[in-house]
Amino acid sequence: MRKNSFKVILSILMMAVLCISMLPQKSEAASAPLPKREMRAAWIATVQNSDMKAGMTAAQYTAWARQTLDQLKASRFNTVIFQVKPTSDALYSSSLAPWSAYITGKKQGTNPGYDPLKIMVEEAHKRGMELHAWMNPYRVTMPSQDLASLSPNNVARKNPGWVVKYGKQYYLNPGIPAVQNYLVDSVKELVSKYDIDAVHMDDYFYPYKIKGEEFPDQAAFKQYGGSFKNVADWRRNNVNQLVKNLYSAIKTTKPHVQFGISPFGVWRNQSLDPTGSATTAGVNNYDDLYADTRTWIKNGTIDYITPQVYWSKNMAAARYNTLLNWWSKEVNTYAKTHPVNLYIGIADYKVGVDTADATWKDKMELPNQISSNRANGTADGQMHFSLKSIQKNTLGYATIVKQNLYNYTAVTPAVPWKDGSVPAKPTAVRVKKEAAGRTISIQDQNAKQPRKYVIYRFTGNTEGSYEDPRNIVDVVYNTKGNTVFTDKTASAGSTYTYGVKAVSATGVESSSAFVVREGSNGSFADVPASHRAYKEVSLLAKRGITQGDENGYFQPGQTVTRAEAAAMIGRALNLDGTKRASMFTDVGSGMFASGYIQSAVDRKIFSGYKDGSFKPYGQVTRGEMALMISRAFGYEYGNAASQAQRALITRGIAQGMENGQFGSQLSIIRADFAVFLARALDPTLRIGYEAASVEEEYSEK
Repeated sequence: MRKNSFKVILSILMMAVLCISMLPQKSEAASAPLPKREMRAAWIATVQNSDMKAGMTAAQYTAWARQTLDQLKASRFNTVIFQVKPTSDALYSSSLAPWSAYITGKKQGTNPGYDPLKIMVEEAHKRGMELHAWMNPYRVTMPSQDLASLSPNNVARKNPGWVVKYGKQYYLNPGIPAVQNYLVDSVKELVSKYDIDAVHMDDYFYPYKIKGEEFPDQAAFKQYGGSFKNVADWRRNNVNQLVKNLYSAIKTTKPHVQFGISPFGVWRNQSLDPTGSATTAGVNNYDDLYADTRTWIKNGTIDYITPQVYWSKNMAAARYNTLLNWWSKEVNTYAKTHPVNLYIGIADYKVGVDTADATWKDKMELPNQISSNRANGTADGQMHFSLKSIQKNTLGYATIVKQNLYNYTAVTPAVPWKDGSVPAKPTAVRVKKEAAGRTISIQDQNAKQPRKYVIYRFTGNTEGSYEDPRNIVDVVYNTKGNTVFTDKTASAGSTYTYGVKAVSATGVESSSAFVVREGSNGSFADVPASHRAYKEVSLLAKRGITQGDENGYFQPGQTVTRAEAAAMIGRALNLDGTKRASMFTDVGSGMFASGYIQSAVDRKIFSGYKDGSFKPYGQVTRGEMALMISRAFGYEYGNAASQAQRALITRGIAQGMENGQFGSQLSIIRADFAVFLARALDPTLRIGYEAASVEEEYSEK
């Protein structure tokens, strides 16, 4: 990650909703809503042991990783960018690159006896944080390091014809096709072996220019330049091809893994191109690094771009807001063709340190840049360079960010254009009150498993807004369909409603949540523990299948309507309950059960009437209930109502009336409907459950 000093603007606001007492400047962004989705990443640089010391044992490294991630998690960061290929080496087990000397502090190729990346991925995911694997493609050595110091199996030692020396460093020659193939293979290996969330590259493509010295690739240009008339266009094409091929390799290997690049902050100055930025930076991507960042955005060969806008609002050569707005315009220009997420790389390392720009002596400069990103409307967050600066917290700037900007949990931005499929909510969620808080158990039997879950918490028995990020307790990774999370911030004396939403591998959130309400003893005021349906009503309430009225009453003696029955069965089966237009003339898109009605009809659990109506407020009879449950749970009933009743009776779900009849024509009340539905869901509640014969008869679709 390059530390240069030009500058970029900012000066827009400090957000309202946040502790204004600590933010003396008037905020133009005060009215901006808190972003629910925001990238909050920290770069962890391993090159030259910048953010990680060498020589740790497996136990010491694991302890360091945990402590580091705990610190970032406490500051509500949601992503780490971990440098795994600082040169032509690896901080992971690789057949294509030697072990990095930055792990052991010993000669390159020395096995540390553990896998740093594997540990970091596992520990990050345990905390609900993304892990982006950061690689430097062409760099072979750091300054003044010779090739003889490299491991014998280093690609540069094995293929000396691929290597060039420029200044005091060695690089792989980007113009040689075999080099590109090697880099593509390296990324394939990385993505296939590790459960990373993204591959990340920074600004080291062709190296930063050295005055009076030409990059020595003339022989390669002569051999591979083809129809290119000048070496600059050929170099840009080499980089463009690498980016394109890496993107393709990643998506072919694991489609959900993202590819992001963090280039130098200026594409081109306007003096070189009228469509460039209003800057006078001494370096630009296009002409000096041969990185045509605009082409990557235009062609959609990246998922996100993070320009390193490492300047203040007052740096005349490259003001922060000038570049923030320029990059936003570029991303928006091509958004309809190839959407790309825009994050901004910000210079934590300059706070209170950069003597060339007095603006960095202001502890509010970096917090204000974050506020500018939010007010901008296109930028989806920021990445901080780097870990040691965040930890050092010069001038207390990181405390201000934590207390006033990162004072709630945010979800990482999605990439729905890669796969916009909406995941189903989890099939079951249970909440258990314990001394440590609330233990939330998430069971998911959906065929297509989500990658994560977002856990929302609302005080009392009523759901609040799922768009307000202040209601997010945490984000957790799915652990093979059986995920457990402890909400340690829950108060022992409070009652909560939890809503759990599934999140796909591309970040798309389920349209509805599995809702669990904590009531008095897990039930309602009018369904005390002595009530005959207490266990069954409590189970449905805890699973979010049934709800009370605005006063917290269940109304157990009230008759069930067809709309209510569709909603309860729909929630029990995890059907799509999104309100929408239906095929029925009397079910509007705004009706509370419209989505469940249509979903239940699609599953042939319900049907309408010949006149095109559904009669949502018509009462459900006990016989109709037997048909509904038999259809919903796949019980064989031979299309006969009497057999549907028998299907429930033989399974211990229902029993007849005192007169020996089933009471098919009688309207069913909420208490009885709850009993039958709960027994269908949970065999331990069934009549005669202890008998083995009942257990053997039980079957579900």
